Amino acid sequence: MEEKKLIKDKKDKTLLVIIGALSLVLIVLFIFFLIERSENKANMLAITSEKEALEQELTDLSHNYDNLKTDNDTLNAKLTHEQEKITHLLERMKEFKNNSYAEINRYKREINTLKGVLRSYVVQIDSLNQLNKKLLAENTEVKKQMNWVREKSQKLEKKTELMAETLEKASTLSAENINIYPINKRGKETSVKKCSQLKTDFVIAKNITAKRGPRLIYLRLTRPDGKVIAASEKSFFKYQNTSLTYSAKREIEYEGERLEISIYWPNDGSLVKGKYIADLFSDNQQIGSTEFILK
Repeated sequence: MEEKKLIKDKKDKTLLVIIGALSLVLIVLFIFFLIERSENKANMLAITSEKEALEQELTDLSHNYDNLKTDNDTLNAKLTHEQEKITHLLERMKEFKNNSYAEINRYKREINTLKGVLRSYVVQIDSLNQLNKKLLAENTEVKKQMNWVREKSQKLEKKTELMAETLEKASTLSAENINIYPINKRGKETSVKKCSQLKTDFVIAKNITAKRGPRLIYLRLTRPDGKVIAASEKSFFKYQNTSLTYSAKREIEYEGERLEISIYWPNDGSLVKGKYIADLFSDNQQIGSTEFILK
């Protein structure tokens, strides 16, 4: 009987130890929970405070933009655009629910960018204001200088235009040794009656300034009666500010070196005897022209 009592006491003590250990674990977990909760609450308060500070910073930034004044319409449009960015950013900040430092940092970067832009505009406006004061103080002299600058600028523009035209001409392809003649089905030169195709042989001259790559060459044949021979009803290409009909075309690969080319026009029965005009076009430019007679 006494032995059973000892066993029971031993079990009760073990149970008490287990209960005590579990209680201690629960207490520790509860303490950790309270600490984490306190930290989260502190973080939330800090983020909220940061967010409110940023919103106030944006509001102040918007007021700073309001205070910027200039007579420059282009600059005013840019200032308005930046203010719209600030308004949009404020709306986003009021709506965001993420409550994370990553989001706060992203807004800080955007605000710093807006501040940088503001500083640049302040410098620009200050420079404009200083310039305006100087212009008012030295109006007569400045007008003379402006007229002189305008004349120089106009001369420079003319020179630039001439240079551009010269460069454009220099980079334009040039078709040389243009020879057009009728051929039969075997590719032999023949008469108009036996003509299967009109063959146009020519050479694209070497041009190291011309751009490399694929090019379309358009052939435009004009009959003795002035009618242009069309490849089809939809055979048009852009030339200057208009559309022209073409008789045949061919794509080439130009690498700046001399290139021999042939373009074939299949005879559709519209050939007549007499003097023809053949024009070659590429890259919105006429690159060659010749006359030939079909007998």
